[in-house]
Amino acid sequence: MNISTPTSGVSRRGLVKGGLGLGAAAGLGSMGLSSCSNEGRGGAELGDNTSVTRPDYIPFEGVTLDLEGDDEKGISGAMLNYPEDPQSVSDGTPGDGQDIGFFVPTNTPAPPGPDSNAFWQGFDEHLGSVTSISVVPTGDFADRFNTTIAGDRLPDIFSFFPGDVPSLPSMLAERAADLTDLLSGSAVAEYPFLANVPPKAWDACIYGGKIYSVPVPRGVVQTSVLFARQDLLESEGLEIDASSLESFIDSCKAMTGGNRWALPHVPLGFLRQMFEVPNGWSGDADGLTSANEHEGQVDALEAARRIVEEGLIHPDSFTVDQPKRKTWVANGTTPLIFDTMSAWPDFGNFALPDGFRLEVIQPHLAEGGEVAPVHMGPSTHNITSISKKSEDRAAALLDVLNYIAAPFGTAEQLFLAYGDEGVHHELDGTNPVLTEKGRNELQLSQKYMAQGPWVHFNAKDSTVSQAQYDASMELGPTATINPVEGLFSETQSRKGRQIGTTLGDLETDILQGRKPVSDWPKAVETWKKGGGDDIRDEYQQALAERADG
Repeated sequence: MNISTPTSGVSRRGLVKGGLGLGAAAGLGSMGLSSCSNEGRGGAELGDNTSVTRPDYIPFEGVTLDLEGDDEKGISGAMLNYPEDPQSVSDGTPGDGQDIGFFVPTNTPAPPGPDSNAFWQGFDEHLGSVTSISVVPTGDFADRFNTTIAGDRLPDIFSFFPGDVPSLPSMLAERAADLTDLLSGSAVAEYPFLANVPPKAWDACIYGGKIYSVPVPRGVVQTSVLFARQDLLESEGLEIDASSLESFIDSCKAMTGGNRWALPHVPLGFLRQMFEVPNGWSGDADGLTSANEHEGQVDALEAARRIVEEGLIHPDSFTVDQPKRKTWVANGTTPLIFDTMSAWPDFGNFALPDGFRLEVIQPHLAEGGEVAPVHMGPSTHNITSISKKSEDRAAALLDVLNYIAAPFGTAEQLFLAYGDEGVHHELDGTNPVLTEKGRNELQLSQKYMAQGPWVHFNAKDSTVSQAQYDASMELGPTATINPVEGLFSETQSRKGRQIGTTLGDLETDILQGRKPVSDWPKAVETWKKGGGDDIRDEYQQALAERADG
């Protein structure tokens, strides 16, 4: 499937880490950390949680989308134009008026401080509270977060990726407020915008029989795909042919030369899909197999190593972050990039040439022929908890998170995503188009604190919104889902990051030619003995318990 479209301005995306997100490739080393989707982030320990009543799902009906999604399949809806005269859907300011501290990840440059940031000042005014916001780059986030925990310095509200936290249930029990009574079942109706979150996203927030967090939902928009600068390629008479591995490599060669390289980094996830490597795990309660063990891993690594050896990736690829790689795409230095669907509108934060157009390139099997299904992204991007030290304010702080999760098309969401008209955005018809000041000041990571269901929307060109929706509808129904998404493994929580990092380091060594691909199978055996087999057994048990429940 090739979907061409102009893309230019816009809202910002759903995020983080070169990728952040939590469900899928548990124990996959860096393969779960590339692009924008921090896969492998655990979920709910269902065996202990069968008695927990999930928050009721009460969809917000105040704004009708132009193109409806499918929450059960994780497919987001779309709006071609922003609603005229957005209405406020809340009364007064949320919370209790006291100061609020936040700790959140970011994948964008740090914003100006509150004294010189009009949006931050307006944010505080809308909340009725003075905020202190620690915005931490995703590349440093895991270490900073764990250091903050160790130093007992977590602020009132903290957002994070579960897979970054060893022994997560213990950490939550010790550091996070128990939100069960406030959110379980019909109680969530007191927080209507949180009740609007798709049900599956809540699985990532429940541990040890208690609800400790609120989710930032995603779905298919967290699925990683290969994007191509179609405008640039067409102007030079070039094409991307991904109908086989050889044709893909030939296409990359044709667009590489001088001060241009086909790729800003190795699209290992794309190659793994070509070789039918599973999305994290394959199988069921009667037998799971890690994607690490799949025979296609060695083939994908061989192909990736070949791409590096033939000089098809930018020479600085291994030393820069994903935002820098996006800059190379925006200025034409690298016409391709493997990133999440949610990164598509993020290009609106860059200076783009006239006619800038992206295309989604779907992989085919490496030997040619059939289309290869992509790996569905996790339902939940990250989760947000309230500090146990602030437990007496939990209801008020949930009210604040509820406000931040205001649905698309409301006056509240318009401010949170686009700031003030004439300052942070200008209207093009009914569409808010960010100004330079808006792009600089709106980087408080509020969408990683809390957020309603994702909506595809491009303020500068409705064909982009349509194309994003079409791509989601095309990819979503055939995408492969990680069977352990939403389940918890104690060993994964305690040791998964450590043993996964070892595999990830080997992966990097292989790609850069320091180690042979033949080292991979032996390293996987070490991973299995070091905890991988225990992770498998625990996930199998959790799958069986879910089936029985």
